[in-house]
Amino acid sequence: MSTKLITALAFAGTTLILVACSSNNHPLPPEGKYKSYESSTDANGTTYTTEKTTKVDRDDDGDKKAVVKTKTTKDPKGWFNKETTSESKKVIEEDR
Repeated sequence: MSTKLITALAFAGTTLILVACSSNNHPLPPEGKYKSYESSTDANGTTYTTEKTTKVDRDDDGDKKAVVKTKTTKDPKGWFNKETTSESKKVIEEDR
């Protein structure tokens, strides 16, 4: 597979995860800061890492609010060639 196709698939997967997690059918987790990492390596030795940071707190009205930041990086085999392929930020609000 070409690296462009793999990058596109990684970006599409990240987008699908964000859409699935942003559904208001699921309540937001308790207040706090959460981090998760997902990593995969293709046949050419390129490593794709997705870091997801979620910060949940309450706004002035007492409603829960989550800020989800996602960053995907690509690190091909070799030195000093790591690059960020996508970054996104999404705000999810939940009424009391």
